[in-house]
Amino acid sequence: MKQRELLRRAVDAELVPRDLEARVRTGLGQGSTAQWGRLLSSIAMLVMVLGGMQFYAMQKTHTLQRVGLDDHLHCAIAGEYPHQTEKAVMVQDLGPYAPMLQPILDLSPGDPVVSAHRCTVSGRTYVHVILRRGTTLVSVILTRRRDKEAFPGTLATLVSHGNSAHLHEGEMGAYSVAGFEAGAYLGYVVSALPDQQNSELAGRVAPVIRRYTGA
Repeated sequence: MKQRELLRRAVDAELVPRDLEARVRTGLGQGSTAQWGRLLSSIAMLVMVLGGMQFYAMQKTHTLQRVGLDDHLHCAIAGEYPHQTEKAVMVQDLGPYAPMLQPILDLSPGDPVVSAHRCTVSGRTYVHVILRRGTTLVSVILTRRRDKEAFPGTLATLVSHGNSAHLHEGEMGAYSVAGFEAGAYLGYVVSALPDQQNSELAGRVAPVIRRYTGA
């Protein structure tokens, strides 16, 4: 009897609070809310970092695409290229880059060659082959890379064409520009053709240039 009496008094004294379950649930809810808050904060930070990286990559790509566009505008569009009439003269003007000419022409049947030469624009040396598709001039360009000149990998501009080099494509004003790395060089195909046609030609030409440069 004495033990039963002690047990009854202990229960009556509410040694375990009646609202214990509610308190536990509230604590768990607060912990879960805090965890979700930290997770959302981390996700927001990640989105900001990725957005910054993407913005930088797009700016870098635009700057490098401009390298090819400048030569196209200066030579092809402004008509500053040598108006050659014989392939032998083109081969001579290309110098050590001459072996690259015929494979490029083989990949663009029906697009006659207008000029093949070496030129300098704004202190930069280019190897420049100009083709004509209909009334549109198409430039196939090669220039030696300078320090830290490398296309960044971005989902927006990176396109793979089979076994060819990766192309970094974009439209700059009225022109389509497809750029790619070729070992110690940067390569380009630039024209006023629709972006898809320009990229298709670049996808064929890029492996030839990369093989020539040993990339």
